[in-house]
Amino acid sequence: MTRIEVSEIHEQSWFPNTLRDYVTDGLQFILSFGNIYRPIALRLGKAINATGANRLVDLCSGAGGPWLWLYRNLGAQKEADLEVWLTDKYPNITAFERLQEASHGRIRYCAESIEAARIPPQLNGFRTMFTSFHHFAPNEAAAILQNAVDNRQGIGIFEAPRRRPLSIFLTVFMPLSALLLTPFIRPFRLWRLVWTYLFPVIPFVLWFDGLLSCLRAYSPAELSELISGLKTTGYKWEIGEEIGWLAPVTYMLGYPAQRDNR
Repeated sequence: MTRIEVSEIHEQSWFPNTLRDYVTDGLQFILSFGNIYRPIALRLGKAINATGANRLVDLCSGAGGPWLWLYRNLGAQKEADLEVWLTDKYPNITAFERLQEASHGRIRYCAESIEAARIPPQLNGFRTMFTSFHHFAPNEAAAILQNAVDNRQGIGIFEAPRRRPLSIFLTVFMPLSALLLTPFIRPFRLWRLVWTYLFPVIPFVLWFDGLLSCLRAYSPAELSELISGLKTTGYKWEIGEEIGWLAPVTYMLGYPAQRDNR
């Protein structure tokens, strides 16, 4: 199955910001409800410990991804305090503020737009991306990786979408999940209900973008090919699939083979 290059609806500049936030809220809630990324917690923790990093910079955070649960798990694996910074090209400020409050300030955020391949120098730290790497064409994806390497920062890529029949089939449950779970998403928004039940834009976008996400996903072999074109020395790379209760999660981890004191 060939990887395709078609932009998703919620990525489009014309898509209203409010609806984009509702879509990312729904996606975050569904992924968290299913604990989709639980299988990679230990592997990510080991990579962070190998670099000695005490700050994580999450790229393309959407509505916050798995961080409310994951930061506690990773923090328990480290002796030193761990802080998480959420960033996005279209930051969902309401969701970010909610996570900052729920984590008592351990999860923070950047309110300005942040490009994944151009991270401000003040945001050095181990970089992560959840359910977002497939949004980037190969040249853009390679630029994200190269930027991390050039700045001697670790990076972890984690993708639930895959170009596999099971993953593609499971996308049909995205709109159903939205219909069932939307009343439990906080903070409560009347317009969220309107765009879910009266005009089911959110369930449709979750299904359609979920389908495209699977068809755009990189396979482990393609991730290895991306790495082969990087200008990098002294980096350790791990690529594979971690088995979950519902479907495997594709992962790629890269970090300096020896701790960098910079």
